[in-house]
Amino acid sequence: MLAVLLLQTALGCPASSMDEGIVCGMDGVTYSSKIEAEAKGVEVMHCGPCGKCSNQQDINIYNQTKDTLTATTTKCAWLGFLGRSLTQYCMDNFVGFTEKCNSCWMDNIFCDMEKCKWTCLKYKLLGIGEFENGLDPCLNCDEQNCGPAFKQCAGANRRRCGIVTDIERDSLDFCNIAKVN
Repeated sequence: MLAVLLLQTALGCPASSMDEGIVCGMDGVTYSSKIEAEAKGVEVMHCGPCGKCSNQQDINIYNQTKDTLTATTTKCAWLGFLGRSLTQYCMDNFVGFTEKCNSCWMDNIFCDMEKCKWTCLKYKLLGIGEFENGLDPCLNCDEQNCGPAFKQCAGANRRRCGIVTDIERDSLDFCNIAKVN
């Protein structure tokens, strides 16, 4: 996936549609475009508007856990059946986001508990469900039902930061203009 993204960039192939429009600057300010941010001497932190996860600490966690974050947060989410405090403990101790960013993740987990639990249970326990857009039924349910509110709260997510993860995605779904350290 990363090789495809790099090859497309090197060959001058069309940029991700995510690369056009609003960006969050390294100064934590939302700009109307990369051009506006650069005109003010600011590098792009990620595509899309800034939010509670738009800071270097949380983006570093996204980058350091790019191959494990989905599994870790899924394990924490399963604890939601036993109560919010156990999920909170798991997220605090096994992920380590800032308090503000973690609140977005907790809201997303409990949105999934409300809107996706039956879809996820059927898929995870019984293998029942159809893949859509390359995503298993549980992830697809999350993206459709809880993803928009999560992105609005968090600002930064892995795709908006250009971080290729353990979830297979089309290369055009990633921000190619973000400065990820």
